[in-house]
Amino acid sequence: MVRIALFLTIALTVVTLGFAGLMGQPGPMQAEADLNGFQRPLFALYFATSIEGLAFIAGSENAPLREHLMHLQALDRWFPLAYGGMAIAFFFALGMRGAKLAWLGLALAAATIGADWAENEVANRILADLDAGADPTERLDAMWGHTWIKWGAIAGYAAVLAMIMALARRRLLAVFPALAAFGVGASYFSSADPAVFNWANQLLVPFMLTFPVAAVMYLRAKDESAEGDDESAGQGEA
Repeated sequence: MVRIALFLTIALTVVTLGFAGLMGQPGPMQAEADLNGFQRPLFALYFATSIEGLAFIAGSENAPLREHLMHLQALDRWFPLAYGGMAIAFFFALGMRGAKLAWLGLALAAATIGADWAENEVANRILADLDAGADPTERLDAMWGHTWIKWGAIAGYAAVLAMIMALARRRLLAVFPALAAFGVGASYFSSADPAVFNWANQLLVPFMLTFPVAAVMYLRAKDESAEGDDESAGQGEA
């Protein structure tokens, strides 16, 4: 079961990267749009706090970019299963090897999937409101809440991964998860300041790649060495 979970981690990494590539494609009129300082229109949507923050996708003149976001939202129905599933598979493997902290990481990764779906539901309603010429202002508080629950859970399991790797004496693999957790925290305390969030978002790629790299290392490690690492992680958690 452990080896299967580690191989599944690697397979879901490939799927995650594929989704990330598809969702990173620029939309029509994106280069000219005022994204409120964010690098991608989805982030400008998720972190909007007023109707003015949605001006870049409001009105008939912005319909092409709005339709592009609807397409991305359709993809985002499956994206959480890829990146969340990757984390769940890895934490399951380490949990089965005795790293008690891994079960906390697994729970946080599972919570991320639910929070992402809830975020998507509100985002879809906002886009539908704008498409119908209605005012979606009353939905923005819910969007903000679901978005930060999602990012909070991501920061949480990033911190858990960093602790497990550090306790397992794989300290180099703890660096990017720790930085990612710090970056998300800094973004929250800055109220999603675009400059801070754009910086933090850049840390997510090396953080997410920590999962397959660590999975390969565990697959290649001798059974005695891997078990020793995980026992250290489990004792550190206790």
